Amino acid sequence: MLTTLSRILEMTRHAVAVFRAPETPLPVKLLLASGLVYVISPWDLIPEWVPVFGMLDDLALMALLITWASSFRIDSK
Repeated sequence: MLTTLSRILEMTRHAVAVFRAPETPLPVKLLLASGLVYVISPWDLIPEWVPVFGMLDDLALMALLITWASSFRIDSK
């Protein structure tokens, strides 16, 4: 369990680093930012008050974006 949580934290940190890196293309940054806006906005495809599925679409999108951002390599200086 602890290994899984540390892996998720590591992937999230990498996604933030990808977003902040100057060499990351603008379309990638826009997609990551729009995904974050979708997750925190009150307007959703499936509203939060729908049991289970209301939060599931937000969690699935975040997992997808974090995994996708983890596939990018950035130059560490």
